[in-house]
Amino acid sequence: MTETEQHEHALTQKALNMLATWGKNPSIDGGENIAFSVCRQGAPSDAFIGSGDCTPFTPTGPRGTLNGQPAGFTGAPTAYFDDFSSSSPTINQVPFNFSFDLDSGKISMSGAFPDLPGSLEFFVEYIREFDGRGGKNILFHSEQASDNAGYVLAVQLVGAS
Repeated sequence: MTETEQHEHALTQKALNMLATWGKNPSIDGGENIAFSVCRQGAPSDAFIGSGDCTPFTPTGPRGTLNGQPAGFTGAPTAYFDDFSSSSPTINQVPFNFSFDLDSGKISMSGAFPDLPGSLEFFVEYIREFDGRGGKNILFHSEQASDNAGYVLAVQLVGAS
C-alpha cells in the first residue's frame, strides 16, 4: 500500500468511527437523525439517486451497522430513476433496503432496480467532511462495486451544528 493509500485508509477509518459514534447517539452535537444520499453512475442502466434515513443502528462488531428505515416509515430509502423510454421522460421511484456496515465500510442495497441486479454492494473510501446548512456531512466514493459502477455517498447528522 502506498503512502497516499495508507493516508486515505486512515481517513476512511476515522470517518467510519465518527459514523459509529453518531449511530450510537444521533443527538450528539445537536443532531436528530442520520440521513444519506447515494448516487450511481454506470452501465447498463441510467444513473439513479437514492436517499433516506439510516438512523436505525445495530451495535455489532467494533463499530456497528447503520440501516435504512423499514418500508412504510418516514425516511424509508427510495431510489429515483429517470425513464427516457417515452417522449415525456418520467421518474420511477423504487423503494430499497440500505445497510452500511461500519466495520467493513461496505454498503449493501437491495430492491427492484430497473435493468440492474437486485443486490448492489460497494466499499467506501473517504473524500471529505463538511458542515452544511442541514448538519454535519461525510462524503465517500465507491471502491470495489459489485456492478463496476461509480457511487458517491453522503451521510448527514441532521440538525447538527
